[in-house]
Amino acid sequence: MCKKPTNLGEKGAAATKADVDPNVPNWHAIPKEEAVALLGVGADIRKTGLTSSEAAARLQQYGPNELSEKERRTLLQRIWTQLYNVLVGILVFVAVVSLIKGIISEGEGRVTNFIEVGLITFVVTLNTTIGVYQEGSAEKAAEALKGMLSSEAVLVRDGKEVKVPGSQIVPGDVVVLQTGDRVPADVRLLEVNNLACQEAALTGESVPIDKITDPIIAKNGNPKSTPLGDRKNMCFSATLVSQGYGVGLVVSTGDNTEIGTINTLVNKVEDKKTAVLEQIAFIAKCLASFISVVAIITWLVAYFKLDEGALESLTIALTCAVAMIPEGLDAIVTMTYSWSVAKMAKQNAIIRKLPAVETLGSVTVICSDKTGTLTKNEMSLVAFVTSNAHYKNDVDNKERTSKNFVRDDSYMATRAAGATGKSTAEVIHSGPSAHKDGKQPFGFSMHGENSYRGAKDDGLVEDLPSP
Repeated sequence: MCKKPTNLGEKGAAATKADVDPNVPNWHAIPKEEAVALLGVGADIRKTGLTSSEAAARLQQYGPNELSEKERRTLLQRIWTQLYNVLVGILVFVAVVSLIKGIISEGEGRVTNFIEVGLITFVVTLNTTIGVYQEGSAEKAAEALKGMLSSEAVLVRDGKEVKVPGSQIVPGDVVVLQTGDRVPADVRLLEVNNLACQEAALTGESVPIDKITDPIIAKNGNPKSTPLGDRKNMCFSATLVSQGYGVGLVVSTGDNTEIGTINTLVNKVEDKKTAVLEQIAFIAKCLASFISVVAIITWLVAYFKLDEGALESLTIALTCAVAMIPEGLDAIVTMTYSWSVAKMAKQNAIIRKLPAVETLGSVTVICSDKTGTLTKNEMSLVAFVTSNAHYKNDVDNKERTSKNFVRDDSYMATRAAGATGKSTAEVIHSGPSAHKDGKQPFGFSMHGENSYRGAKDDGLVEDLPSP
């Protein structure tokens, strides 16, 4: 009935949970009474809601209303990924041999071996640190989706309205929606009063969708063909109530919601090497094979031709190998990428992953849907100005706390400093109100000195002494 969708990747990003799992009802296509029956709740669920015991049992059955996270790699796994390289393996082998020689040898040779170990360790550590840092900054797509979920919601439980954490919501709950609320789960509406929701995050539509309670009948008879934006008797998780009031029945939570489908697809995205990285990997293998052959030949020549000892021959061979290894290749590539990213940033093109600059650098046209992709289609109060103070609001903070709203009088002082020494007429002259012809009935203008003089000649304004 509310099973977790499977095999989401086959349908692509446009697929919904009902499209990929035939066991999920098409909630928008059935009457609300049938939806109530399918969820196994009573006909009077609107008044009574779920009991605490029923909610606890359903929470155990369906799990918390949270989006699942992609399994994160530990720091050791990230380090191993950077070290899992043929050339790095050769360097590590050389370092181990040099360390052993440094321990058993004496005099100047001992110092030389320890210096060689230190240099190799430094190069490998530097390259690994750069790689781990760049990789760690890229795992934030799913976190952005989680930040869109509602932290709490108003539900009908045990016959009364209560505020419940968003993670505790279960299918069968009755949720109350009002202006400004973020929808906590996928909801089949039971009552609406001038209700409209902003669904740009899912549909890309910038205009709020007016909601109804009647079932949506598809013209072709296939309810799955109805786009999300036309399912007007549904409210979807992470969307925003822009106006009105409504009451709905929760039908899906967590990964079973439409936003959960997107989260699942995001978590399935695999990292793909760019052409340059693939070429570097190929060159590394070729170099490793060539260096290994040369090292073996060098050892044979030193041991059999020059009559050197086995250990000394190995030292000569490894020295040749280290000299041929481009241990700074990864660092050079990373520095080149960083320089390219900085250069494109000056052209107002911000790149999150360094290797992406290789492809983006040759792009001439980008086709993108603006709303929901480049913009969030949200209006936020970022500042509040009174007659004697200025307040700032941190709209980027995910938590709604009083600490987000702080007083900042430096803003007013900066504004006031710009008017110091100006006469009243000059302040009016530089005001924000003006017609295109440069004149206003009250003499306000910002279109040049000529329009100001015209208003002054007409007797509309006069110079007043500075206070």
